[in-house]
Amino acid sequence: MSPAASRSLVVLLALPVLAGCPQAEGDITGFGEGFGTACTTDLEKAHVLGYTRDWYLYQDLLPATVDPARYGSAQALLDALTAEARAQDKDRGWSFLASLSQSSAFNSSGASAGFGLQFIQPDAAAPRLFLSDVFEGAPAFAAGFRRGDEILSVGESAAALVPIATLLADPAAWSQAIGPPTAGVTRTFEVRTAAGVDATRTLTKAAYALRPVPPQRILDLPSGGKAGYVALRTFIGPADAQLRDAFAAFKAAGVTRLVVDLRYNGGGLVSTAETLASLARAGGAGQPMFSYDYNDRHPERDQPRPFHAEPSAIAADRVAFITTHGSASASELVPNVLEPYVPVALVGGRTYGKPVGQVPWDLPACDLAFYLVSFRLANAQGDADYYAGLPDAGGHFSGPLCPAVDDLAHALGDPAEASVAVALAWLDGGWVDTASCPPPPVATFQASPLRVRPDRAAFPPEAEPTFVQRWMPGTY
Repeated sequence: MSPAASRSLVVLLALPVLAGCPQAEGDITGFGEGFGTACTTDLEKAHVLGYTRDWYLYQDLLPATVDPARYGSAQALLDALTAEARAQDKDRGWSFLASLSQSSAFNSSGASAGFGLQFIQPDAAAPRLFLSDVFEGAPAFAAGFRRGDEILSVGESAAALVPIATLLADPAAWSQAIGPPTAGVTRTFEVRTAAGVDATRTLTKAAYALRPVPPQRILDLPSGGKAGYVALRTFIGPADAQLRDAFAAFKAAGVTRLVVDLRYNGGGLVSTAETLASLARAGGAGQPMFSYDYNDRHPERDQPRPFHAEPSAIAADRVAFITTHGSASASELVPNVLEPYVPVALVGGRTYGKPVGQVPWDLPACDLAFYLVSFRLANAQGDADYYAGLPDAGGHFSGPLCPAVDDLAHALGDPAEASVAVALAWLDGGWVDTASCPPPPVATFQASPLRVRPDRAAFPPEAEPTFVQRWMPGTY
């Protein structure tokens, strides 16, 4: 088994996500025997079939027999193997094939190629497209694009602009217009800024390293106290050090109340989820955090994971997580594991619903990473299986869901931004019953496409999401 195959991830798809687990024990051999060492379709299919038969979480939902020869590709075979789990909404595209080199580069350093933009449709039924985030250090940020800008049209040149309404109606047309994730690809955008100024801008995709944790902030609570604000774009390796730096600043400021912004975060490494949860639990080292539950073929992999000691940890006494339907996997794991120990609220909207994780089984000869749903996750109280999102219908998650809009008219972390304002009001401690929610700001009720209701929002209709888009929907 390659080093990468010993990782476990929780990955969101189509709204997609990832997460990390214990070192794998031993190796599995024989799945590709008889096919040689060169990459072939038969080798890829043998790899997919062997690992799925052995490690897929939903063994009872696999077909009794399957003939690989009937399928022209490993992806077609995988679709056939996971058809029943997908029909039951237990694997909504979360088992998938990806480039090993691209996934390794992004997981380890945040490296990818693109404009550095994240798009959102305020209403899935309305053909309008806005910027929800622009990444520091990427081409779009340097060109002046900012959160809240509306994209009116896109084209290969200023003379070939296509209206957004046309592109959003056809995933293939959108993919063609926006271009492949390759450095050097140039596109022209017609933009209306949040201030109402129209502009035409030309951008060229370039390689850049995503900063997963934007600069943290310390915000004033309504009553005069302080709260720490930290946003996490995705759970990847570089996030751990950046989260520790953010919490060190919170600790130095004596902060005990916390806003964690995960509104577009589709998940990532479980190991980073463990770091984030532990940073909010000073004094909790050794207490149970969550447990892995593999299929019956691998009970040796079922094991609890405790909170661990973090020198920068704070003893949070209230935590508000900003979430939407784009918050998945590891973004759901963290509030779920903290809820048994700390008063927790979700602010914004119900999460996506991905209570399981993948193990990536690598096939280096084909530059192939096979992400396979292989385990479920349960918190210290055994709460799991929240396929409809958090709060779950079973009522195991006792924290409230405080409705709030995603306010594109304000920067992320701005205390005037609607979701942040609701989070700060809940943290303020004016409610004895932690299931109570403060009223949303008046701005929430003002009709505007810049104020996005989480239950209506959508991401661009990408026909074949890239690896980065599986973690961060809407990113280009």
